[in-house]
Amino acid sequence: MPAQLLAWESGAWFTIGGLAGVLWIVLFIFLGIKCLRKGHWVMFIVGFILPLFWIIGAVIPARR
Repeated sequence: MPAQLLAWESGAWFTIGGLAGVLWIVLFIFLGIKCLRKGHWVMFIVGFILPLFWIIGAVIPARR
């Protein structure tokens, strides 16, 4: 019984990790596109190296 429980727990953690990874990817695609639409091209390009720039570019106001 304990070996079956450990196998189930391992599969559950892989599922949770997979869902978190998919959420991470979708979130950064959304933030990257939002950054581009607001006109922050440089922040979008730098965001490939440091994704924090995508978050900043998505939050600050659009360029005039």
